[in-house]
Amino acid sequence: MNGGVVVVGGGFGALEVALALKAVDVRIPVTVVSSETAVVYRPWLIRVPAGRSKPPVIPSARLLAEAGIDVIAGRAATADLAKRRLVLDSGREVGYDQLVVATGAAADRDRVPGAREHALFPCDAVDAAEFAARVGAGSAEVAVVFGWERPGPGLEYAAWIAAHRRGVRVTAIDGDGTLERRFGAKATAWLQRLFESRGARLVSEGPLERVDAGRVELAAGSVAADLIALASPLRGSTEWLPTELLDPIGRLRVDQTMTATAGVFGIGDVVAVPGDYRLPPALRSIQATSRGVALNVARALRGEAPQAVLRPGRPDMLMPDLAGVALLVRDRRLVLGGRLPLLLRSLGDRRYLRSRNAQKASS
Repeated sequence: MNGGVVVVGGGFGALEVALALKAVDVRIPVTVVSSETAVVYRPWLIRVPAGRSKPPVIPSARLLAEAGIDVIAGRAATADLAKRRLVLDSGREVGYDQLVVATGAAADRDRVPGAREHALFPCDAVDAAEFAARVGAGSAEVAVVFGWERPGPGLEYAAWIAAHRRGVRVTAIDGDGTLERRFGAKATAWLQRLFESRGARLVSEGPLERVDAGRVELAAGSVAADLIALASPLRGSTEWLPTELLDPIGRLRVDQTMTATAGVFGIGDVVAVPGDYRLPPALRSIQATSRGVALNVARALRGEAPQAVLRPGRPDMLMPDLAGVALLVRDRRLVLGGRLPLLLRSLGDRRYLRSRNAQKASS
């Protein structure tokens, strides 16, 4: 082997696929390139602006070391796919036989005019902290825009603030027709009733056209707010990869085997799957595909053909945590709303956190 398997990324995807590779074959040399030593449990960031504690932290560096996985501190700067070499931001070169891209996605701050200047993007950690601080400091009118690649967190932020910050008037804004396209009429009506019961609004007068100082401009109206947040849209964190591998928003194009090109696999929010396939939200998709990706990487190391990880025809599933209740939607059909879907989601969260020795965040 030239360098075994190199996994680039510091989040759930990198951690899970690296551990899965060792579970598939402990003899495979695995190296993770990351500037992070721990993984914040981002699905629970939605609770922080509502006055709840910071989300738990998974000690990823320790888990990787215990599994016999090397970690190189740094970030990928460029990749020579022909020579199978990475160049890191430090200038160091790292060779590999197989590369796994698990760098996730970050806020696309320029897709909506004016958003970079006038909005926060709370799916990014720094903005999440500022968003929580400003809500806690007394912002009275808060607008949270949801939609695009990851609609759940925006709805969740808005619902949690509405449930627990009684002095804050919250407006949840559908930025791109997500309610019609993915939730359907019955689920949308259920959400409307929930937000109204909490003194909040759910607005779908889009699409979103621009964000100005103190105002969200929609195609059929506008919403005034002293604090504006966009939980999406997103871009793949792939500036270091050749552009021919990427889709228009920077995600790594993969096929049903999670292969982008010879020697390169992808996992998590960074990937764009073929049109006939769907991935569940980030952590669920990683849990569903990490072993399959690891098996295909091991096959590639042996010179064998990869096998399908994704299956066509899977339903579009949504299950946002709405503070005390949750909503389960399957292919635009409301399946269940209330405490039961929240219990199911919470059990899955807590099971995963226990399995990864999650710790309370330091204050």
